[in-house]
This record gives sequence, structure tokens and C-alpha cells, in this order.
Amino acid sequence: MVWQGRKIPLVQDGGLWRARKRSKALSVNIPSGTPNLADAKKIIRAELERQAANPAPKRSTDTLADVAAVYLASPKRASQDNAQANVDRLKKVVEVAWGKTLKQAMVADVDRLWPAYVAKRQGRATPDYNTRLVVNRGINSAMRLARSIFIRNLLPVYEAAGIRIPANAANVTWLPEPYTPPVTVNEDAAVVAWRALPRDSLWWVIGLARFAGLRRSEILALRGKWVLSRGNAVYIDLRDRPEDNYWTKTGRPYTALVMDAEFGKALQRLSPEQMVISEPDAEAWIEKWPQKWLKSVWSPEGKEPMPRLPLHRLRGLYADHVKRETETALLARSEAIKTASRNLGHTSTATTTGSYTAPDLAPAGAEGKGMVAAGTVAVWKL
Repeated sequence: MVWQGRKIPLVQDGGLWRARKRSKALSVNIPSGTPNLADAKKIIRAELERQAANPAPKRSTDTLADVAAVYLASPKRASQDNAQANVDRLKKVVEVAWGKTLKQAMVADVDRLWPAYVAKRQGRATPDYNTRLVVNRGINSAMRLARSIFIRNLLPVYEAAGIRIPANAANVTWLPEPYTPPVTVNEDAAVVAWRALPRDSLWWVIGLARFAGLRRSEILALRGKWVLSRGNAVYIDLRDRPEDNYWTKTGRPYTALVMDAEFGKALQRLSPEQMVISEPDAEAWIEKWPQKWLKSVWSPEGKEPMPRLPLHRLRGLYADHVKRETETALLARSEAIKTASRNLGHTSTATTTGSYTAPDLAPAGAEGKGMVAAGTVAVWKL
């Protein structure tokens, strides 16, 4: 048949007519669904007219390298260090899933990236989204960082740069994760060994990770002026500090309570602009030496299982420490209220807490009603 001056061959496929033509100028593959030649021509012609009126959008020629460049150059909540980490993780995901670089990976294919990555990491032909596999935790973590480049808030930035991101680019199916307890380490041995260290860069790094829960980026940027005192408590004030070329991971400010009195006093003695790491290449040093020291303490003979990131494991120990102290304080407060309730002859502890409350735990204006605070534990004034 002839359409718009072009010859289009008709062939029979299982007794039914089909239009089939492949050329740079025109590519056609339209089944008619009928054995009648006259009817087939009408059906195929109608479909050709419909396709001409509604041409398929041209495939984007943008690559993931283009996206990464715009992402790194655009304003966003993540700090530049974290943004670079997200790009590096996307590179790894693309390499594992497709064996390509970001320059070779097309933006239009990004929705197929995630299932391909899951399957490769799981060692399967197709992804398994139902089984709680140990590897799933690492897969989810990698995809969480990599997909953050395609979140909805950044889409207008890419559009302004002429890059059209598929609507489902950030649609990731998360994998079920099994519970795997953290590697048990000899915490007491590490603390004893740490206290014996000279007060050099290593002493500061281990102390800040274990007793303040700081990340490496926070330790690297820390200055003495970040240290705050409130009564006997020492805190580290963590917030965006452009003057120090530091931005928090999430953009939200918070304070880290220092959980060791001696270490807190040492922090208070820092001069305002003093930094805690004095090594020439601090970033390279913190990657290697604190980890090496922790491994030597936790496994002197190299036989004990080690956390994948020993320094980061100290953050977990800090969180456990805070939890224990909080639980102890809450239990002490509960016991104090029960004792006071008995001594006051109240039939319910609700009566006691409604009339006699610790100033640091009470609503505004409740001070002076019979209870004061000693440290973090409430003590009754009877």
C-alpha cells in the first residue's frame, strides 16, 4: 500500500495482514488483525494517520552525568560533601546494575535502574521483593542515597536546565530487611585504652564519636566555639556554619550532649577557633587511623568479628549510652514519685504529680511546688 507517497509493504502473519517497514525515514509495524486485504488497508491507514497526528516524544539524549552535574551545582538541603556522596553512590549503582558510567547511562532509563541493581546485588535473574535477605539492608541504603538525586523538589531545577526527569525516576520498591544485631565489641576495653592515649588527634576523634556521637564530617569541622555549657552539662552545638564552611547533613540544628565529664571539661578548654585534628591531611587520616586503632583494641589478634565501619560503631555505643542514662533517670523519677505519694498519703500518684512536680519536668509556672532537680534525676523535697 502507499501512504503519503511512501510504499509500505503488507505481509501475512498467521493469515492476518500486517504493515511492516524499517527505514531511517519511517519505521512501521502495525498488525491489522484481519485476513481481508481491503479491511486491513483501512485499519492500517487509520493507525498511520493517528500516529502522525500524535507523534511519540523523542527519546531524551540527556545522561545521568548531565543530571549529576546540575545536581552538584544546584542549591539543596544536603551539604556539598553529602551531595557528592549521593553522586558517588549513583555511580556505583549504575556500574553494578548496567556495567556503565554515568556518561553512558540515559536519564530515560532510570526507572529500570533500581530493579536491575536489586537483581544484581541479590545475585538473581529478577529481584526478590518478598524475602528478608541480609544483603537487602545494603541495597536499600545504596538506593536511598542514589535516588535522592531525583526527588520531587529538585525536578524544577532540572527542567530549568533543559533536562526532563521521568516522573517515576525516584519510585523505588524497598526491600524487606532482616534484623541483624550489631557486632558485639569490647566497649570497656576501648574506653580504658582511650583514656590512656595522649591528648592528640586520635584521642579527640575517639572521644567525640563515643561520648558525643559525632559523625566524621562533624569531627573534622568542630571548633571550640561550638562547645556550650549549661550547668554541669556540656553540649556541642551542631548547625549550619557557613563561616566555618560546614553544613549539617539534614539542615536541622541540634545539640549533642557529651556523656563523659572529663571529656566535657577538655572540650571546654578549647579556644574558640581551635580544631581537634592537627594532622596535615585530616580527611585521609580520619578514614584510616581511628579505624585501625579500634580494630587493634577490639581484636588484637585479628580473629574477632569487626563492624564494617568501626568509628561509626561508636555512634551506636553513644546512642546506647544515652538510652541507658535516660531509662535510669525515668525509673528513678518514677520511684521518687511513688515514695512521695506514699509519704504524702495520696491514693494515686496522679495526685502527687499534679500538685508536686520537678521544675525541669513541669509545665511553665510549676516551680516551687515541692520538687527540685539534681542533675538529670528528680529529687523530692520532703
